[in-house]
Amino acid sequence: MLRVSDETREEVLRIAREDYGGVSADETIRRLIDEHWESMAVAAVREFREDDPRGWADYLAEADQLAGADAAIADGWSGKRE
Repeated sequence: MLRVSDETREEVLRIAREDYGGVSADETIRRLIDEHWESMAVAAVREFREDDPRGWADYLAEADQLAGADAAIADGWSGKRE
């Protein structure tokens, strides 16, 4: 059980209705948590790029090198937290 104010409950239900096509409150909260996780990941990458330009350049070079590998990708990344 999760205790929230009436205002918060109504806001979650509004988001569910207007933004997520009427999914449940539980699904809405899960989606909001996933969006938060994604936002934090993007911010961490941005911070890395800005704070360590050399490290970022090395990362891009390694990624470019790996992109040219002939090995097939076994498992895709879903972007979801585990």
